[in-house]
Amino acid sequence: MADLQIGDVVTVAIGPMWTTYAVSGFIEDRQRVKLVRKNSSGTYSSILSDPKRVRQISRPAFKSGDKVLVDGFKGEFMSFERGGDVARVMLAPRRRQFTGVGFIDISHAVVRLNYWMLVIENSKRLMEK
Repeated sequence: MADLQIGDVVTVAIGPMWTTYAVSGFIEDRQRVKLVRKNSSGTYSSILSDPKRVRQISRPAFKSGDKVLVDGFKGEFMSFERGGDVARVMLAPRRRQFTGVGFIDISHAVVRLNYWMLVIENSKRLMEK
């Protein structure tokens, strides 16, 4: 087992199959690792695993200015907050239609999100294996 970090893309054996997850946290002083993945329905599922059963696939890295998606909205990665578990993303201006009101322009916005969520949304080809 490599030294796992939050946001690492890993695979773990569940029965006879290997399933891909992102590391979202640690429990009991790193004796257990919490793994999360996005299901085809758009919901999230998670499991706890012994770190010895987990194989690291990749360690995604984002740098300032990288184009990313957050909940389907386009944006640019800005930075990590202290500790590296939370990311900041500047969402691009967008337009939404509301019933009875018409279109409303939404300006730039900065969002904070867990790093593992950013990894899952922007590493779909890795997460869907």
